[in-house]
Amino acid sequence: VMTRGITDQMKSGRCWFFSTLNILRAEMINEYDLADFQFSQTYGQFWDVLEKSNRFLENVIEFRNRPLDSRMNDWLFKKPIGDGGHFTNAAHIISKYGIVPQEVMPERHSSTENLRLMIVVRTILRKYGLKLREAEKSDFQSIKKEALYNVYRVLVQNLGEPPTEFRWTLKDRNGKVLSDKTYTPASFRDEFVCHDMENDYVIFMDDPTKPYYRMYEVDNSRNCFEMSNWTFLNVPANELEAMGIESLKGGDMFYFSADTDTEAMMMEGIYGRGIYDLEEDLGIDIYMTKEEMVRSCEIRSVHAMAMAGVQLDEDGKPVKWLIENSFGAARGWDGFVVMQAEWLRTYIFRMAVEDKYVPDHLKKYLKQKPRKLKSWNPTY
Repeated sequence: VMTRGITDQMKSGRCWFFSTLNILRAEMINEYDLADFQFSQTYGQFWDVLEKSNRFLENVIEFRNRPLDSRMNDWLFKKPIGDGGHFTNAAHIISKYGIVPQEVMPERHSSTENLRLMIVVRTILRKYGLKLREAEKSDFQSIKKEALYNVYRVLVQNLGEPPTEFRWTLKDRNGKVLSDKTYTPASFRDEFVCHDMENDYVIFMDDPTKPYYRMYEVDNSRNCFEMSNWTFLNVPANELEAMGIESLKGGDMFYFSADTDTEAMMMEGIYGRGIYDLEEDLGIDIYMTKEEMVRSCEIRSVHAMAMAGVQLDEDGKPVKWLIENSFGAARGWDGFVVMQAEWLRTYIFRMAVEDKYVPDHLKKYLKQKPRKLKSWNPTY
């Protein structure tokens, strides 16, 4: 799938939002023959942090009668929010708040190196979380409003204030003006994102520790409190491969995540089974199946990216995959990396693919009532 340019999340955990936007920007680049174009990652980051803050405060209210050292409250207060996420979080933000070009709300130091920002926000949330636990019910909303006001102020000071309206000129890569209009973030989304982000995609997972061909829901995985949690159909890797191939043949990138810390030459952009022959070098049998690695927390979903291409053998089976990363042009080949097919089968976790590429034999399982998984499950 053709695209131009490369994005760079730098020292932030926003891969889930970058990879989602990279899929959408490739579509826009191809539709209008644009030069390197990016949607604003900072705009989505702003609303994601604010929404996660609201979700934390709502959870504190809901579980205030449980001891502070209960499993749920320990999970809540240990890390009130983070900058990580998944495709569903990105879909929620785009659906609720729209989207803007990067130049309308550009990257800043606190968006690209956001550790200090996240620490300050967590401090605010813990302070007000304790206040909510000690407050009368009649004071809940005023305390929550004050907390969110302070989080909003911190975000504005560090990321800038999100635009409510802006003027933007659309030019193709030769500089020809295609349009010049005033937009809101919602109207810009409606004109340039050709998807219903909440309904056009299906989320899958390969978790061999749980029965396949069943639906699951991860409790408290949503960023927007009033929206749905992340739900997925658990299927083996060969099903993911088949849908991925069809998506790329159809000209559409897809979102996926994997454990990119394992058997990887990150700067070279090469991911392959056996590139480090540790068993031979150490003389120790350290082999585990994927089920054993997931169950023992040896591997987990580390990084999300946009799949851009695949090489097939004579039988139509994948040999290796080409991925658009979000760590700038220094890694791999101008920012693109290559994954051996066997590597991806072993280390892939999540996948979001357009509904039109889901085969009929899987669609019947999507109608199941999801089984709810605990918020603190390390795999999710």
